[in-house]
Amino acid sequence: TVPPAGTTITLTAADTPELNVANPRLWWPNGYGSPELYHLNAVFRVGHDLSDERHLRFGIREITYELSLLDSTGHLRRVDVDPAQAALSGKPLVDETHEGIRETPLGWVASLTAAGEHSPAVHDSADLATQPALLIRVNGVRIAVRGGASGMEDMLKRVSRERLEPFFRLQSEAHMNIIRNWMGQNTEESFYDLADEYGLLVWNDFWDSTQDDNLEPDDSALFLANARDTILRFRNHPSIAVWCGRNEGVPSPAVNEGLIRLIAELDGTRFYSASSNRVNLHDSGPYKYQEPSEYFTHLALGFAVEIGLPSPPTLETFESFLPKADQWPISDDWAYHDWHQGGNGDTAVFMQAMNEQLGPPSSLADFDRKAQLLNYVGHRAVFEGFNAKLWHPNTGRMLWMTQPAWPSTEWQIYSHDYDTHAAFYGVKLASEPVHIQLDLPDHEVAVVNNTISALPRLTVQADVFDLSNRPLGHTTIQLDSAGANAETDVTRLALEDALADNSVVFVKLKLNDASGKLLSENLYWLAAHDWAYRKLNDLAAVNLQASASFDTGDSQSTHERHIRVILSNPSETVALTTKLTLLDGPNGKRILPAYYSDNYVSLLPGEKRTIQIDYPDTPAHPHPVVALRGWNITPDTVAVTP
Repeated sequence: TVPPAGTTITLTAADTPELNVANPRLWWPNGYGSPELYHLNAVFRVGHDLSDERHLRFGIREITYELSLLDSTGHLRRVDVDPAQAALSGKPLVDETHEGIRETPLGWVASLTAAGEHSPAVHDSADLATQPALLIRVNGVRIAVRGGASGMEDMLKRVSRERLEPFFRLQSEAHMNIIRNWMGQNTEESFYDLADEYGLLVWNDFWDSTQDDNLEPDDSALFLANARDTILRFRNHPSIAVWCGRNEGVPSPAVNEGLIRLIAELDGTRFYSASSNRVNLHDSGPYKYQEPSEYFTHLALGFAVEIGLPSPPTLETFESFLPKADQWPISDDWAYHDWHQGGNGDTAVFMQAMNEQLGPPSSLADFDRKAQLLNYVGHRAVFEGFNAKLWHPNTGRMLWMTQPAWPSTEWQIYSHDYDTHAAFYGVKLASEPVHIQLDLPDHEVAVVNNTISALPRLTVQADVFDLSNRPLGHTTIQLDSAGANAETDVTRLALEDALADNSVVFVKLKLNDASGKLLSENLYWLAAHDWAYRKLNDLAAVNLQASASFDTGDSQSTHERHIRVILSNPSETVALTTKLTLLDGPNGKRILPAYYSDNYVSLLPGEKRTIQIDYPDTPAHPHPVVALRGWNITPDTVAVTP
């Protein structure tokens, strides 16, 4: 019975048995388990008449945060914080006010509040390898946070679930587990619904833009009123992991302290970070092309929320948004699509690397061919470099960006039109659940186990050969176990002699389980000097053998069709970065979205690979074909047979 005058009633597990869930199915981030969801229906009746009802979908999960915080004595403590355990008190455990944020020899950190210093929800951690970085645990498991930012999709906020879902699916298929709602630009319920369904944690910004570069909010009260609405509207979504006050800075005291109070009052179960960089985080950037080996050594260590590099889209996407007269040579029209000539996004270093390593591009098609080679190597290195120092000190690495807000030439792993270029597949490979990699620059072979179970009795194989397919070295190692959620170093390859003659060498890695099943494979092309990579231009053209057929078995969706493509390399030459493109006819348009199990595939002589392509089942594409091209691939078109 509810009396009048705005009474609030509270239902607890003690008086409402329906709120007791025995052995719940837990919500997990992508790659760690299933993102299980529950439904709650609340009905309010006056007498026997329905007055109001609410349907909510939610997930059951525990999320905690490990980070280094100053205590009242000035000591830096590495602690694990469980805000949900203390949520009913309404008192925050972490002090993210201006007074609580301090610079230390390890970087900028926040502090413990008076309540946090003595709370049972705060526990000291003995593992100092990741300090002072933020580390996110879900259901007690450390999450190796991988993902990127999503920008404003439409300025009028007319964004349907149908428009957004392919982006979320692509992010998930690239083995990402977090998406940043940059500047809080996505305000659609479907954004959070899709994050829940695909198991993508959300780093959720509010709307305060870059400190010292942008204006401060004119009306702090209005800002906080909007923040109140946002927290109340979306707090039931299990995907939200972090509320963030400001992009690259700390909000003004009025806004910052207001957000701290609101989150403690209305949520209290999640971490609030006043800043998107620096405070228990790595500073922003870099955003320009870097030598791939630098991602293994000193770039973006700890938890990095923004790291980016040029990432030109496919040739077809370029042709779709640039007028033909402005496609080549590079023109001012490119600048309207983020091809910057200065600042953070200056593309000069990218073009210098292309010119030195592969030779100046002669056309848009030649630019695409060379850019995709750099895309693949660079983006694979971003996340393999993260793997190489996982938990020592790396805890999170997020791209600026995974998804562009409009047709773009950099900072993306897929395009505004859902097309996927080589960057996507470099990221997807480096972030796969079980992965074998070559750490740069020391050439250490390592196994990365992103699962929550140890892998016993593994076989690691490494083969080195030159451009003529001449063997230069072979190594086979039996590995007793690869620990759960960890990187395991296996052996160092001595490649100095192979690289001494200024040639290019290929390194092929394979990882098999005890039964001989292939778990992961990886191919590298390496040279001692940038100019030596130009010898890749001497690779002979390869005519691949290819077939494509519809796959009707084990269909997961009645709204999709599935194509199985079998590629084989009958030549004596490596077939480098074979690009598959699904078209609606021999001279037709691309079918988008299309989801490839792999792409930009490299095949050694005699190798065979099977690739699955999923795409929407519509009458518009009755006779699809698969087009092939690549670094040294003779272009071809393969009809899809029943």
